[in-house]
Amino acid sequence: MQRPAEPSLKELIAELVGQFERLVAQHIQLARQELTADGQRLAFWAGGAVLGLLLLVLGLAFVGVALLVCLQLVLPVWAAAIAVASLFLLSGAVIASGSLRNLRRNTAGRALEEAQETITWLTRRK
Repeated sequence: MQRPAEPSLKELIAELVGQFERLVAQHIQLARQELTADGQRLAFWAGGAVLGLLLLVLGLAFVGVALLVCLQLVLPVWAAAIAVASLFLLSGAVIASGSLRNLRRNTAGRALEEAQETITWLTRRK
């Protein structure tokens, strides 16, 4: 019985190049999918943060007016206005920092990690 012929070096290199091209294409496709999903999630969080801040500001405006009227009974008008303005500034800072923290937490997907692993593996093989 005759043994099947082993592939030549040229055929092996051609097959290796083809497999590497498929691997790179698959990594790029996975990265695009993850970036699309991350972008949609980021847009959702940003939209939620903007809507939440808008409603909070409107609500605080009414609470602020009521608080200002109440504080005018015991404080001078200027002191009551400073107290209410400070409340607005503090509330806005807390909400904005929380939203920004969530937006910064958006990390790169697994595709970038896998691409780094592939590059590391290829450079060690030399």
